[in-house]
Amino acid sequence: MANLDYFYLISTFLYGLVIGSFLNVCIYRLPREGLSIIRPSSFCPNCKSPIQWYYNIPLFSFIILRGRCSNCAARISFRYPLVELITGCLFVLAASIYLIPYINSGDVSKLIRFILSVYLIGILIVVTFIDIEFRIIPDELTISGIVLALLASIFFPAIHKPIASQLPGFLNGLISSVIGIITGGGIIYLIGLIGKLIFRKEAMGFGDVKLMAFLGGFLGWEPTLYTFFVACLLGSIIGIILYFITKDHYIAFGPYIAMAALITLFFEFHIIYLIQQYQELIRHLIIN
Repeated sequence: MANLDYFYLISTFLYGLVIGSFLNVCIYRLPREGLSIIRPSSFCPNCKSPIQWYYNIPLFSFIILRGRCSNCAARISFRYPLVELITGCLFVLAASIYLIPYINSGDVSKLIRFILSVYLIGILIVVTFIDIEFRIIPDELTISGIVLALLASIFFPAIHKPIASQLPGFLNGLISSVIGIITGGGIIYLIGLIGKLIFRKEAMGFGDVKLMAFLGGFLGWEPTLYTFFVACLLGSIIGIILYFITKDHYIAFGPYIAMAALITLFFEFHIIYLIQQYQELIRHLIIN
């Protein structure tokens, strides 16, 4: 990797820290009625005093202030630096997979993928932390995301695999997005209906349906299926562990969908390879 590439990665990490700081604002304010994500400026959740800009530097301010408000000395949630650090690291991952190859090759599709990645990273981080604390997924993120997915698919059809070579690019993109929305939302909705019939209670929140529809609009139907199965795998493993720790029967599925979507976004080809190897193994066992 060239020295200039490291410069881009470091710059992307710092940019990610700044975006992570804004995501913290969204995580705190979106689930609380009457709060705008724009105004007022950042304030302490405990004493409500405004936070001066020099105490609002991502990650570093938390360290300098030793995790306490400069005005009332109340503890600052560790979530704030955690979100900033996660955002910075995921932005670097996106840059290494898409941005650096674009800079070195000039492949515009890589740049589009990078922009899509950082957008999805931001939305999914906000969804994860809100769903963990409040067990809701705000419509402001998913409904607007579905609309944006349709528009992005029309103007940048390269984010999807072509449905039919004879169709114009924008139509390929639009159809792929619509099929992905139906696949993502439909599979979760169907699972929810089956679960309700079996357990006689709500088994899947409608927020999860809209989240999967949103992801399907950007990822397309096939990666959305990968996302669903990876989310189920993660939910099963981590959910069982958390149940033994907390004894809580309820599982917020949004965070697992978010993690699975990011895994699919960055490692789709690895997932396809593993599926092919599994199919080969099954075929070999059947033949022999």
